[in-house]
Amino acid sequence: MRILILFLLFPLLSFTQCSEGEYPIYISTSSGEWAYEMSWGLFDYNTWMNEEIDVNNALFSFEGEENFETITLDACLPSSGCYIIAAYDSYGDGWNGGSLTVNVNNSKEPQTYEMYNGTWEYWTFEINSKLCNWEIPGCTNSEAANYNDFATIDDGSCIIPNFFDWDNQQREYYLYIPENLQSNAPLVFALHGYWGDAADMLGLFEEQADEYGFVVCYPTGLQDSFGTNHWNANFNEVMSTVDDIGFLSNLALKLHEDYDLSPEKTFSCGMSNGGFMSWSLACNAPNIFKAIASVTGTMSGPDWQNCNPTEMIPVMQISGTLDNVVPMDGSMQYTEEGWGGAPNIYAIMDYWSDLHGCSNQETINFGFDYSTDVTQYFSCTSNTSTELRLYVANGMGHIWPDFADEQIWDFFMQIAALPLKTNDDVIFEKELIRSVDILGRETKKNGFKIDIFKDGSVKKQYQL
Repeated sequence: MRILILFLLFPLLSFTQCSEGEYPIYISTSSGEWAYEMSWGLFDYNTWMNEEIDVNNALFSFEGEENFETITLDACLPSSGCYIIAAYDSYGDGWNGGSLTVNVNNSKEPQTYEMYNGTWEYWTFEINSKLCNWEIPGCTNSEAANYNDFATIDDGSCIIPNFFDWDNQQREYYLYIPENLQSNAPLVFALHGYWGDAADMLGLFEEQADEYGFVVCYPTGLQDSFGTNHWNANFNEVMSTVDDIGFLSNLALKLHEDYDLSPEKTFSCGMSNGGFMSWSLACNAPNIFKAIASVTGTMSGPDWQNCNPTEMIPVMQISGTLDNVVPMDGSMQYTEEGWGGAPNIYAIMDYWSDLHGCSNQETINFGFDYSTDVTQYFSCTSNTSTELRLYVANGMGHIWPDFADEQIWDFFMQIAALPLKTNDDVIFEKELIRSVDILGRETKKNGFKIDIFKDGSVKKQYQL
């Protein structure tokens, strides 16, 4: 399960006078840039130490929505107590100018808190100088991805990196391995964006991995010529000479051997620059990665000019109509480095559809957490049992949407759930339970449908 606490804004409370034994508290929250990454929760210390820490146990909580917005909450607290504020930034670079001001009992010296960097920060305060023995659980191992500099008690949550030597470099990666992993299990790579690292992706796909039994690999990119963590999606040499295609391909081969994973069920997906890299793998390593998904990425200019895959693999793209970092219209800048040069995302998908020989397509709108138009390209001559997909999320910016994990794995399941073949390449007959349409409704009509078999596998097809 994804280890993220997302705080919701409680209804604003207004008290003209607190009860006896209570003090008024005023909390003013000012968001900076990237407000939606910012959240906090205020907890009673006894609750913090003795109960599960989530939004339901917070006295008050907040999640940012609008940039450069100030929201004030006023309420009442007991006139004696110990309290802790858990501040969270979903991206890991602090609150980008956001701040929190707390005033207890109309103090002339309210306390202002700012989060300059990192994912978590904790602030404590006492009312009426009550003796508080502050103990904060968390990971105390400085080498872990989730190291908490404020933690005083190690809670056993530390996520320790693994290392793989490639091209005279020690490359970092993390693994999520579900319990009772079976042999020949799938492998999914989750690649971070520009400026990021593996820690940004930790938690993605864990719920699906537990349910379906596959391994998730979270690698970290090296620094480019500008000193920034990146993936070299065949960018120009002015930006990078790192051999990430070789690194990711050979790391996949190592994991196949170490954990008895399936070479035919190995996939890559990524956010932003990680999406660029996944497209590069589709162009240059389809023998290793059997399907890819890009979230707010696109093809690099050099990949668009030179992509000539030796085999066709399914591709999937998720883009937001309000993405100004990697615009859907192909207006990506920095062509000198190789970022720009590819056309709009529809042209890219049409190109891959032509490569696959897809003769049909259908667009259906889904709610998800955005109104999202999903276009499916099917009846493809390269492999009639697979399809291509384009998700256009209306009103979405440059983010990883909540629906991405489930939809990406659903897409990879096209390959992962394919029936195994005998040595004579004869497919075993399987018992069909039912057929459903794209909305999950049982159907016997022609068109796009999903066949569900007794052994748990599925087959997607378009029947004329």
